[in-house]
Amino acid sequence: MSQHMKDTVQAYFDLFNAQDAQGIADLYADDATVTDPVGTPAKEGKAAILAFYTLAVKNGARLKPNGTTRIAGNAAAFAFTVSVGAMTNVDPDIAVAVELPKGGMTIDVIDTFYFNEEGKVTEMKAYWGPENITQL
Repeated sequence: MSQHMKDTVQAYFDLFNAQDAQGIADLYADDATVTDPVGTPAKEGKAAILAFYTLAVKNGARLKPNGTTRIAGNAAAFAFTVSVGAMTNVDPDIAVAVELPKGGMTIDVIDTFYFNEEGKVTEMKAYWGPENITQL
């Protein structure tokens, strides 16, 4: 299972950078939750998760891993940087319900994935806040 969890994290990066929201949603169990960032309401279920990632990828954000994936039990934790270009024509629909600065930025994030016995992600939590944002 450890290798499967690492492969799923890599698939998450690859699918996000390919702007494949459906592919990302397919990594999740039907009843999974996504909390991004922690402290905001969770997206519950596959339809809500697909809607979240559809918005998250459409403005061209890119993910770059920072270090290796850590595995413990049925969980994976991994650090990465999100790069967002100068967003001048951003769709008013946003994925993350927090106030973000305008223009290009990077965000340093740590995500956790919890997996079920079928190898699907059942819970994702993203840990980041205003102090993790760097304006470009």
